[in-house]
Amino acid sequence: MTAEVAILNRGAVALAADSAVSFGAGPKPKVYSSTNKLFALSKFHPVGIMIFNDANLLGVPWESIVKIYRDRLGAGSFPKLDNYFDDFLSFIRS
Repeated sequence: MTAEVAILNRGAVALAADSAVSFGAGPKPKVYSSTNKLFALSKFHPVGIMIFNDANLLGVPWESIVKIYRDRLGAGSFPKLDNYFDDFLSFIRS
């Protein structure tokens, strides 16, 4: 189970996520305690993304997908946070 927290005020958002991930079913799943679930969506602007549940999309790790998108975005920016979401979603669909 993943724990993620977002705290919002008028000037900023703070994001936090646990670092544990478990694999396998049954009474003794394998647990790793150093997994990244929080990523910068842009290298130039303070936009983040958190993942939970499945760490892959069609066999590709979300971490890789975010890094490829971040490289594609470069220094580009959008006026609203919703625009980042729409562009990232469009990137995933393509």
